Amino acid sequence: MNKFKKTLCFILAIMLMLTPTSTAFAKNNKKHKQNNKKQEWVQKDNKKIKKKKKKFKMKDTSVIKYGRYKLPINPVTKGMGAKIDYNKKGALLTVEKGNFTIVIDFKNEIITVNGKKDTNSKIFNQKNKNKTIVLIKYLAEIFGMKADIDDDEIIVEVPGLDYPRNIEITPIGTNVKKNTLNSSTKAMIVTASIKAGQATGGRAELYVGSRLVARDKEILAKDKSVTFTTSDGSPTNAELKALVPTGGLVTVRLYNAEGKYVTSKVANPTLVVDYVDPKIKSISSGSIDLTNGQLYIDVTGAGAVGDKVDVTKLVIYDKDLSKNYRLTNSEKTGSSGEVKSENLLLIDLGIKDKLGLANFDSNNMYLMVSKGSLLYDDAGNKSYNFTDDQMIPLNASLSLHAPTNVKVKTHGTNTKENTLNTTTTHITATASIIPGQASGGKAELYVGNKLVATDTNIKASDKTVSFTTSDGTPTNRELKEIIPKGGTVTVRLYNANGNYLVSKAENPTLIVDYVVPKLTSISSATYVPATNKIYLEVAGAGDVGDFVVVTKLSIFDSNLQKSYTLTNDSKTGSSGVVNSSKSLLINIGSADQLKLSSFGKTSMFLTINEGVLLQDKAGNTYTNMAVQVLPLEIVK
Repeated sequence: MNKFKKTLCFILAIMLMLTPTSTAFAKNNKKHKQNNKKQEWVQKDNKKIKKKKKKFKMKDTSVIKYGRYKLPINPVTKGMGAKIDYNKKGALLTVEKGNFTIVIDFKNEIITVNGKKDTNSKIFNQKNKNKTIVLIKYLAEIFGMKADIDDDEIIVEVPGLDYPRNIEITPIGTNVKKNTLNSSTKAMIVTASIKAGQATGGRAELYVGSRLVARDKEILAKDKSVTFTTSDGSPTNAELKALVPTGGLVTVRLYNAEGKYVTSKVANPTLVVDYVDPKIKSISSGSIDLTNGQLYIDVTGAGAVGDKVDVTKLVIYDKDLSKNYRLTNSEKTGSSGEVKSENLLLIDLGIKDKLGLANFDSNNMYLMVSKGSLLYDDAGNKSYNFTDDQMIPLNASLSLHAPTNVKVKTHGTNTKENTLNTTTTHITATASIIPGQASGGKAELYVGNKLVATDTNIKASDKTVSFTTSDGTPTNRELKEIIPKGGTVTVRLYNANGNYLVSKAENPTLIVDYVVPKLTSISSATYVPATNKIYLEVAGAGDVGDFVVVTKLSIFDSNLQKSYTLTNDSKTGSSGVVNSSKSLLINIGSADQLKLSSFGKTSMFLTINEGVLLQDKAGNTYTNMAVQVLPLEIVK
């Protein structure tokens, strides 16, 4: 029976490996179809069970008789742990233990085991004189036990239970790796060695980590191994994912017919599970550094960092020489490549390939990528197959030069060049670089000595690097945390080897001021025509030097019924500043002096209109929320 199970699993493995994925398998409709639902057991220890000998006196046990056949009951029930039922009228003896049911038909001399006729039994052989010995020996053999019998005593040897060992995993699929399930795996077959006779009538369970994934429910007395399969007859990768979603230590739990079990302890293999294929959307450009032996390929949508590149798909073509060279991947002398980021593949050229490219001209070369799968991972998964060959130009990887032309742009409702204020939500910045020199590297943006943004996607053809502090939903509060204070803005440029240079010339200075001008109240206004100044007595004014928005101030002569609003022309208009925390000073410009020269000296009023009244150098503002009218005292 054990040979049959092994042969069946072998045939299944061959069928799964040779059959196209579109072929449909017939469903398994066996009555005892494998059930993979997880169950919990309460046994706490994991100790081997030692074999035992049980002795029974013939005189102390009841006996079932049929003609010359005698079966002592106690050695079978108490010694072998089986149940006995005897139909005297029909002369039918039924013995049950674990998953075995043995029926002996004395009248018709027929024996069935689990419903199948046993044609090898010699119970009814006429040469057998001692029918008692024949019956006991037969049952013991079926149950994987030993029975010694003499005239007055029967000794039943109950087998122990040793740990399963030699667990072997066989993945079934189109791209098989040892002890690994990947996106091409449909099923797996697992075997473990056991000692014959120990678990007769019991079962075995296969675990990955703590998850029960398969059972062997039929263990015969001569079985030296247990076999598991995750297949239901028509396996798919989707079903396998549901059954074995994660990897872990593979163990086998072996039960005897009494329900006691031991779990494999030594050399349990670890199953690696990775159903995710490497991804790559497109290949855009590349650069090669023959001096350092590195090839950089700019891509989009590359999969996990660390996934491998099939370098044998890469061909370097020198147009001037009309020569091409395909990279090799031998372990000692060939090239190797991996995914460095979602936008970069890095190839380290091996000794053999460096020699093969020695006479190539790095100024006029192209990279040809052969059709097929370019990426693979440690689990054996492969990326989508490119259906056509591709050719891209290769830029020469140049010596590193410092970035230049650093530019900062602020974003918000009241922006000022190179200035952050309370309305700024984020900044963007750029710097010029020489194409090819930092392909596969990165650039960092600093304000003072604080790193505030990074560009990790530098392609061979890039002439600039770009930065942003925005996360997609930028706020002023987030910006304050990223850039709490101002300073010189610099860009640090790295090549793929980690070497870097910092921008030196024309680095802008970023001003940072997140403080809004303040003003608690305005109590009085005084106008001195002789000096062309207006003084506003206030409380709680902000920083000295903050500007007064003079266009919010109007002077009204009630005698003339005339009103005039101050102007702020840079040459002829008025200007105002915070003079102290208690005073605002307005300097009347020449144009405004001329307009006010016809106004009287009494019954004058100053109107402060609503809107922005104070503003600082960073563009922060204080807003006057309501119109305020004050008597304007004239001082000669």
